[in-house]
Amino acid sequence: MRYTKERNSQTKILQKTIFKSFRFAVLNSCFILLAGSIIFLHSCANPGAGPSGGPRDSIVPIVLRTIPAPYALNYSGKEIQIDFDEYVVANTLTNTMVISPPLAERTNVRTKGKSVIIKIDEELIPGRTYSIDFKDGIKDYNEGNVLEGFRMLFSTYDRIDTLRISGYMVDAFTLEPAENALVSLYSIDNDSIFSTLRPDFIARPDETGFFLFDNLPEGSYRLYGLVDEDRDLMFSKRSEKIAFIDTLLTPSAQYIHQIDTLFEENDTIISKGYTEFSPGPVNAYLFTEDYFEQYVVDYKREPRNRMQLVFNESLSDSFAFDIPGVDAEQLYVEFGKNRDSLRIWLTDSIAVSNDSLYMALRYTVTDTLGQFISKADTLKMFFSDQRQSSKGMENDEEEPTKQNGFSFTTNIKQGEVDLNAKIQLISTDPLLSFAKEDVRVELAVTDSTYEPVPFELISYEDSKRKYGLNFTLDEQTVYRVQVDSARVQTLGGLHNTEFSLSFRTRALEYYGTAIFKILGFEGSAIVQLLSNNENEDVIRTKQVKVSDKEIALPYLSPGRYRIKLIDDRNENGKWDTGSLEEGIQPEMVYYLPKVLEIKSNWEIKEDWEIDPANLLPKDIYDAEAEEKEKERANEQGRR
Repeated sequence: MRYTKERNSQTKILQKTIFKSFRFAVLNSCFILLAGSIIFLHSCANPGAGPSGGPRDSIVPIVLRTIPAPYALNYSGKEIQIDFDEYVVANTLTNTMVISPPLAERTNVRTKGKSVIIKIDEELIPGRTYSIDFKDGIKDYNEGNVLEGFRMLFSTYDRIDTLRISGYMVDAFTLEPAENALVSLYSIDNDSIFSTLRPDFIARPDETGFFLFDNLPEGSYRLYGLVDEDRDLMFSKRSEKIAFIDTLLTPSAQYIHQIDTLFEENDTIISKGYTEFSPGPVNAYLFTEDYFEQYVVDYKREPRNRMQLVFNESLSDSFAFDIPGVDAEQLYVEFGKNRDSLRIWLTDSIAVSNDSLYMALRYTVTDTLGQFISKADTLKMFFSDQRQSSKGMENDEEEPTKQNGFSFTTNIKQGEVDLNAKIQLISTDPLLSFAKEDVRVELAVTDSTYEPVPFELISYEDSKRKYGLNFTLDEQTVYRVQVDSARVQTLGGLHNTEFSLSFRTRALEYYGTAIFKILGFEGSAIVQLLSNNENEDVIRTKQVKVSDKEIALPYLSPGRYRIKLIDDRNENGKWDTGSLEEGIQPEMVYYLPKVLEIKSNWEIKEDWEIDPANLLPKDIYDAEAEEKEKERANEQGRR
């Protein structure tokens, strides 16, 4: 006999109905027995005191009847009706329920008495098994108890289809289940259908990313994922997250016999078994394709000698700009780390004194047909000395960099500094030059005595403002970095003010160390140490070549961390998204299946085995998610 979730659900509903009736009977009996006592106590106690009203009703609405009946065949009606044992609310049902195969027209949902009625304004597809997943769209009227997991199944022809495809759908970079994701199946093998046709079947993943199609007819299917922003069931906006499986999926089922012999007076042979479904769980990863819809998010000219532009995404190599009346040699340009912003310094005094300058931009975008075209923008870069302060008063003070020169800043703070800190000196404006002789690095021998420390001055190719100081830091040592005033000059002619930085390094015993041996993976990878919070802030990044060797992360502050590994297929040092048109999946991401606990003066060694064929959402490693996975496996075995 074949058992299904829906039949088990109906059994549970009957059990709940009996229990609910029994509970009401017991409560009524208790009320009769207690009534006399209550009246007697009422005459002796405080007249203002009374009964509390009894326990809160926590039982969900009970389904008494459905039209069509469960597993009905040859249904061709235009209404779905569910009768309950109490009044219910279904205000959000239109947006939450999932009907598969999907309907072209929006359904009309209403409540009538203790019933929910769904009106269908189109003909159902012949030869299909329909499922309706009500999600959390129905709750009782009085207490708001939500009916969860309720699902209807019926057919428009003479049988119920029972083949299935299941798996997980998660975000490709975070491995988190995406909110409002949609899983689609198409029986046509052509990627263009994802953008032009409604799917043949749809499903929505649960809170762990798990999805299930269990009413499929024989055939082969293409599986796609979509975060459907415009609710048209198709990939129609470039900003929508998508996923795809590389191969066709052909579901099948096979009954596996298991023989069990009971020894009594006469040997009795009992055949047990389960249905094995194929394919096994499939993993799909949601990503947003790279597309060039470039535009300026923000721009300003402040201070007078600097312009700043921010774009919505990284600038391509085709980007160019021109400031009429200003020679390009009188400009210094610095791009942001991700090339989505740039700063432009004016080094000519005449250009700096001009309050109004125009900037012409040229860059490449894609049109509605996906073709690359050139776009031009003109920005007015206006500067006024008559700026308003936050209190609404005019601020007529000269800019500090103009009046007093400029001062270096640094990437570290006063106080205790980590032993692996990389020290940088940063100027507000680009410098004409900066040499090792302009800096002094010293360590404290006594409270008043310092001795020089050998160091290397590092210049960065993409910046004339940032410089690194490379030297060995000893534990629990006080260091001093100094730059005398007027040692260096900016391109605009400003000299520096005096700079002095003092800091103390931490004790070596403060840190912990994590050492990983990566198993089952070879190639280039990016290892990230992440904070164990919702944002997963990147604390440290390390590019490695993995070949079953150990990877060490020293100098870790005590705390709890996540470890992430990115398969850097193209060795460009960053995570890359996928492309549906080119059939490229996003670069795979793996999480160490545990939260790392780092303690002071402690070393942790972990063997990290990576199995690309069995990649699950990271939260599946939690105890609750593991238990849900076991329950799903047992349920599939019983069916």
